[in-house]
Amino acid sequence: MKNKLGKRLLATVLSAAMVFSLAACGKGKDEPAPTPVPTSAPAAEPTKAASTPTPTPTPEPVIDFGGRVFKIGSYYDMTPDPSKGAIEAALADRIAEVEQKHNCKIEFVDLGGDYVADYVTSVLAGDPIVDVGYVVTTTLLPSLIEGGIAYPLSKLSALDLSEYKWRGDVVEAGKYKGEYYAMLLKDPEIRYGIFWNRTLFEKYGLPNLYDLVDNGQWTWEKFQEIASLGNQDTDGDGEIDLYGFNARENLSWCFLYSNGAYVANKTNAGIDIDLKDKKVVEALTGLQNFTQNVKFRDAIDWSKEGWDSFIKDFRDGKYMMCLEEFWISYAYLNKEDSGMIDDWGWVPFPKGPSAADWSCYGKENGARFILNGVEKPEDVALVYDLITDLADTNDEWDDLMEDKLENWCDDAKSAELVSYIYNNRLAVINGVQGFKELNDAINKMVNEVSKGSMTPQTALDTYQSSIDAAVADIANHDYNADMQSYKVDEQ
Repeated sequence: MKNKLGKRLLATVLSAAMVFSLAACGKGKDEPAPTPVPTSAPAAEPTKAASTPTPTPTPEPVIDFGGRVFKIGSYYDMTPDPSKGAIEAALADRIAEVEQKHNCKIEFVDLGGDYVADYVTSVLAGDPIVDVGYVVTTTLLPSLIEGGIAYPLSKLSALDLSEYKWRGDVVEAGKYKGEYYAMLLKDPEIRYGIFWNRTLFEKYGLPNLYDLVDNGQWTWEKFQEIASLGNQDTDGDGEIDLYGFNARENLSWCFLYSNGAYVANKTNAGIDIDLKDKKVVEALTGLQNFTQNVKFRDAIDWSKEGWDSFIKDFRDGKYMMCLEEFWISYAYLNKEDSGMIDDWGWVPFPKGPSAADWSCYGKENGARFILNGVEKPEDVALVYDLITDLADTNDEWDDLMEDKLENWCDDAKSAELVSYIYNNRLAVINGVQGFKELNDAINKMVNEVSKGSMTPQTALDTYQSSIDAAVADIANHDYNADMQSYKVDEQ
């Protein structure tokens, strides 16, 4: 950490006389953040030769930020809590070190539920309310980027977004028209997968999902078979009262992504949609086979259920499996109070026939971005980079991640599979969700397939024109009007 810090600070000192503005920023990096390309095994760390001499530490130049207060905002207070694990403790210690060494203050601001409106209103008024803000990737892309609220991180020399400490899926999700706008410190909070009740699986004689994963047998066909076998009429009244599976949302997208059909491609002009790949038809066929042949819950009854009722019911042993994002592990399943009594596990979504490896789909992710118009954005980038330098090596980063997984997972195998996903960059965040009209057009097409009213090919042919029109309309969308709708009278 110290050597890298010295080099970065030296570069900053040498360029201190430069004035950074929105119109005169440094040229962006040429290399993109790594895209999630399926691989068959974790990438090996390079082995150092035994004779390699220990490098002499580079003297660390000290830059004085003159007591500046750097503000980091969100809908809640993100001040790190050392009692919540090694990463939080390391972040708290690192912030204190940077504040003392470089004469600055890091302030975490609770903006409440109107945080996005606060970003927009303050930037449009020429006085950003914070320097760095929390944002959901689908809000950032394209709305806040096209609306002039987000600053392009790839224009800031202090940030190297290809570093191991950053989440590659979030960085890639924040890419738009050749620039990068989002960053997030590495953590194991990958997105959708299958949570399963190990206690109920054993009770009803269902196959162990870990064994299926290890043996390469966790496929769509096996998933469909187990979801059907898991349906139980426990009181003999002819009605299912223990379901094999529930999917609160995004089942169709998981079928697409688990077959390597990523659909959306980022371009320098914006976004392009490819529905002609045979993997798309194959994925939609698999989806239709599942939805038409398995009885499962996929629609919340809003008259008596809340948005998280499927999660709570899985926790309470009313479902064998559920499709959910990994954050429910610590938010619902592992809480000391009202946590899950049964043993549970997590596996990736089953692999499609054209997939080279597992895939972990995400509709969105929380991220960090720099607000447009902040004072000296290079200083903001440098300070944020400094306070997030929590480890000297990739191995040390992995140790921090493992500490978090130990607190989140119910068993070692879940932690192993989650680690495999993020180590191999198999997590992918949807590039379509933020484009509302386009997302709606694709979802209408997929819903026709899911409910069995159209074959996959017929649905693709029927909706192709409306999807093409939605893509074309992106360039004509009035983002300035969107920003005005965000504005509030007072900050």
